[in-house]
Amino acid sequence: MPVSIVRAHTSSDLGRRAARFAPVAAVCIVVATVANLGLYAIGKAADAALRIDPGAGEPNHVIVPGDVAWKTAVPLALGALMLALIARRSRRWTMIAIVAGVAGVIITIPFVLTGAHDLTTGLLLAGMHTIGGLTYAVIGMRARLNAKA
Repeated sequence: MPVSIVRAHTSSDLGRRAARFAPVAAVCIVVATVANLGLYAIGKAADAALRIDPGAGEPNHVIVPGDVAWKTAVPLALGALMLALIARRSRRWTMIAIVAGVAGVIITIPFVLTGAHDLTTGLLLAGMHTIGGLTYAVIGMRARLNAKA
């Protein structure tokens, strides 16, 4: 007679998974930041203008590596913190936060394309936003694994 083993998640299982969330999120953030800096280097090598006219702020803003690094890492870190806090309460709301964050990234892509001084810069920034959105989704799915049912 075959025996089926059903394993329920205990609080210690969830605690171990939650403890692994922070290092996984940190690695994801570092990888995304390095990837975006790599895209910046490619744009610099391709003679992209690397100037934008942001919706808020001075026109002709020059994009520098420091901008790329902090504008990748800080929003992802805040997003990871938000996802971790939401996951402590609800799996459903964690998924809603993931979808909302990715939708926000998708909405910003046309703005970076129109605010860039040249097509190369626009495509470069669209790629950077895509990397950020995908990273947020990966971090979110990891948070969802830890989420309370």
